[in-house]
Amino acid sequence: MKVTMTEPAPWKRVLDIEVPSTQVQEQIDSAFQRYRKQIKLPGFRQGKAPLDLLKARFGEEIKREVLQKLVPEFYEKAREEVHLVPLGQAVVEEIEFQEGQSLRFKATVEVKPAIDLKEYRGIRVTKRPVEVTDEQLQRALNALRDRHADVVRVEGKAQPQQYLVADIQQLDRTGLPIIGRKLTNRFFQLGDGMFGPEFDDHLVGIQAGEERRVSTVYPQDYQDPNLAGQDALFQVTVRDVLEKRLPALDDAFAEDLGSSSLEALTASIRRDLEQEPDREVRGQLIEHLVENNSFEVPQSMLRTYLDQLVANAKRSTREPVDEEELRHQYHQTAINQIKRYLIFEEIAEREGITVTEAELDERIALIAQRGNLTVEQVKRAFRENGRIERIESEIKEDKVLDFLVHVAEIHVG
Repeated sequence: MKVTMTEPAPWKRVLDIEVPSTQVQEQIDSAFQRYRKQIKLPGFRQGKAPLDLLKARFGEEIKREVLQKLVPEFYEKAREEVHLVPLGQAVVEEIEFQEGQSLRFKATVEVKPAIDLKEYRGIRVTKRPVEVTDEQLQRALNALRDRHADVVRVEGKAQPQQYLVADIQQLDRTGLPIIGRKLTNRFFQLGDGMFGPEFDDHLVGIQAGEERRVSTVYPQDYQDPNLAGQDALFQVTVRDVLEKRLPALDDAFAEDLGSSSLEALTASIRRDLEQEPDREVRGQLIEHLVENNSFEVPQSMLRTYLDQLVANAKRSTREPVDEEELRHQYHQTAINQIKRYLIFEEIAEREGITVTEAELDERIALIAQRGNLTVEQVKRAFRENGRIERIESEIKEDKVLDFLVHVAEIHVG
């Protein structure tokens, strides 16, 4: 077998594979003999049909079946021969075979790109002093209350900062509905400026069941640049008026969040705020590595990341998701995240950073404790959904970050 490998991109390899005809013909002849024993043709006893007649009737079909079996086998041998570790399945194309001639085909695969990694020891970063004020603590507690507030229906007219559930139909200049520009059951806050401040102002005082025609101007930073700054007209039909009711800041609230008391919850928040400068240092290190290491990421990894992002968006909302807009919006984020992963893998390999079985068990035990599950329940679930590898990757990333912090040049100030 002859194998020629080319590299059209740093993350792509193309194998041109040529297999001597004798290796293929042996398999085809064997297949014909096997089918000859099994097939019964009119006028002949089973297993006695002439081989030429069998080839005439079923030759192409049997050849295709043999090649469907052989091509993957020869690809695997070729891959091992050139020591290739692909990221996913190969794309096999241009399969050519005639009896008496060699079998030829191409296999295209994606691989981790070789990274000319810039110096990662001694990266200079700045760490701000740890200083947690009472005001910061109060803001954090208020944010927790806001996240755990109840949203309840209210009677009467909508007031600023309250919430509406409404159907929003955009109209053209003549007042006719624009097809495809309707939002159903949209939940939003009066004052968030989603469609511009005039939109919210016109809806103050509206009640459940009421319709109102609203003119506004799309914000300059609106997500669709084709609409940003443009005049717009909407027909708004309100289904519900809602408001948030914040929980009391007391021991009962703390217990609902898993703390023994409000004092314990406050202490936990203080510790988290005290660790914020350390997290910022890690962020600076990641940003430095991503910005200072330029390389192309494998397209299959990019597609997988964006596919997962779109799938998550669809699961989290009942509203239509603009897939193309989402992919465009998060394209660079996806590239940066993949670069981060590949850079960390490279550092881990160079520095011999690995994850032990004990470290994996410790992380799984922590997850089990948080979910009130047994370790075996979590392990079984993670094996079934493939999360074991992800947990291991997260631990490795943490260890690489710890290493980078240890060898960084950190200036406090």
